[in-house]
Amino acid sequence: MTSSELYQMFDSEQFRSSGHALIDLLAAQLTHELSGKAELIHWQPPVEAAQSWQQPMPEVAELSHSDFITWLQEEILPRNLAMHHPHSMAHQAAPPLPMAALCDLVAALCNQAMALYETGPAATLLEHQAIHWLTTAVGWSHGTGVLTSGGSQANLTALLAARQHAAANIWQEGVTAAPPLRILASELAHYSVKRTAAIMGLGADALISIATDQQGRISLEALKEAHTACQHRHEPVMAIVATAGCTATGSIDPLQAIGQYCQAHGVWLHIDGAHGAAAVLSNQHADKLQGIHLADSVSWDGHKLLYMPATVSAVLFRNTADSYLSFAQEASYLFNDEHGEETDFNLSYRTLECTKRMMALKIVAAFKLYGRKGMASLLDHVFALAEQFAVMLSSTPGFELLMHPQTNIVCFRYHGNVSNTAVLDSLQVHIRQQLLHRGLFHLSQVEINNSIWLRSVFMNPQTQPAHQQHLLQEIIAIARARA
Repeated sequence: MTSSELYQMFDSEQFRSSGHALIDLLAAQLTHELSGKAELIHWQPPVEAAQSWQQPMPEVAELSHSDFITWLQEEILPRNLAMHHPHSMAHQAAPPLPMAALCDLVAALCNQAMALYETGPAATLLEHQAIHWLTTAVGWSHGTGVLTSGGSQANLTALLAARQHAAANIWQEGVTAAPPLRILASELAHYSVKRTAAIMGLGADALISIATDQQGRISLEALKEAHTACQHRHEPVMAIVATAGCTATGSIDPLQAIGQYCQAHGVWLHIDGAHGAAAVLSNQHADKLQGIHLADSVSWDGHKLLYMPATVSAVLFRNTADSYLSFAQEASYLFNDEHGEETDFNLSYRTLECTKRMMALKIVAAFKLYGRKGMASLLDHVFALAEQFAVMLSSTPGFELLMHPQTNIVCFRYHGNVSNTAVLDSLQVHIRQQLLHRGLFHLSQVEINNSIWLRSVFMNPQTQPAHQQHLLQEIIAIARARA
């Protein structure tokens, strides 16, 4: 290519005109989805859908800039799940704040690597600001942490610190240098906790699952018994993991009691607050997380109830020194701060990632644009939606509620006149598939106590009780048609 052609690839005027066209397209799509008039999902089995994507890599340009916008409009957007649609109720992924999405555009073009302060000065300071706000909200005066690409990485980072805290030589000498370490967590804990145990070389069996009560909360008595049993076997418990909003049911473990127990026995407490930690911002719901300040570490996903575009998560530490335990490694080609003055600003000391996205911009911007009260109002609304839906289910014949919602997640099932367990489970699967394949509603399903339940996660502030009532009507119709 000629120099002129290379320059055209970075032409600012072309970026401007294409950007305007793209924003117009996305704004129209956003309006269409929020109104509920957009198609929720155009379902195709993945093997069938993949056929139309089997194309050779282009040797030369095959799209003009205007063709590119048309391609997005005709080929990409219609094949997406409409995240801002009020019938999207399946998972904890947020319909992101549009202004936060614009921040991701800024982050992408500026492309700050953030391994060191010098490779992302403003990005680093923004992250410090965001982390300070989040740790203060948790209840810590001198907490710290870093942003990560997802809650699984946040949990891994926290539990690596817990492992190092329990066995100081393990980073250098390996797991054989320590006695068999154990992690205690709820039977409803996120799969990333068991995966972390395996990644760390402890083995997946190092995670000991603790029974829960009828509300999906970890049993304190069962936790104590498991801890005592580990002590008798000379198996140190490197961490107890409590959950603030478990993925399956949204249940919140008794954080205060667990925190007091951990402090009394000198055990690291990690709270997986990926979903529910945002409740600390709410005047209405902060008391549900009473005791979260007793944790040694907390994970918190911004792309859930902070309504950020995926992915941005925080791993927070109560003590600054603990935040350096996860990665005890030297790399002179990066870290050459002889006097230690910049240590806290070189984020690669404390994160798995070297090149790291400018994630904090969207968090800081959202709080500046809407304030704590505005951000909390999003959570308050969807928690209220879950309460309303639970009441609706309880008063509608044929439906069964698994438990009263503690967050914005509601698990339920339709039984009609069915009593056979296997048939009842099969019915739930059929209902969910029909709702999805016909593009009516997007729900998920979960297995609790060997039974299949439908799972609705209310993330969209545009969802209203009328949509919930419509959902119940469609479920009844699908079930009757199958009978």
